[in-house]
Amino acid sequence: MSTVVQTHRSRDVLAGLIFLAIAIAFGWEATNYELGRALRMGAGFIPLTLSALLGILGAIVVAAGLRREGETEVGPVPWRGILLVSIALILFGAYGRSLGLVPVVFLCSAVTALASARNTVLSALAIAAALSALCWLVFKLGLGVSLPTVGPLFGPLQVF
Repeated sequence: MSTVVQTHRSRDVLAGLIFLAIAIAFGWEATNYELGRALRMGAGFIPLTLSALLGILGAIVVAAGLRREGETEVGPVPWRGILLVSIALILFGAYGRSLGLVPVVFLCSAVTALASARNTVLSALAIAAALSALCWLVFKLGLGVSLPTVGPLFGPLQVF
């Protein structure tokens, strides 16, 4: 795999424009939902706020890219990371309800952690365990999300 010389400027400007395009698309779609108020938020409030923040970030990245000069070597495309992160997203969407919150977060975060060549299997499992515990605390205990803690696939193991 060969490396390509690319300027910082073009890479940063392109990344910023991608951020802006995503922000505009999601912001536009968020306006189809009720926005509500800051104290009583509607379904479109958070997506619109996050898209505005992403748009601001995109504008900052574009501005920084236009001011920067220089070249850098761009290495090979990290196909392993792209593939494993995509698999984790598909697993979460396909098996979230049947596995439940804790198992699906464990599985998806372990797969995603393995996307980095720096992580070992042991560190990926440790990351997955920590994220599973954190998600259980935040989403089940704190927010009361309706996703089951342990899904129907596990039958009698359903505790919460």
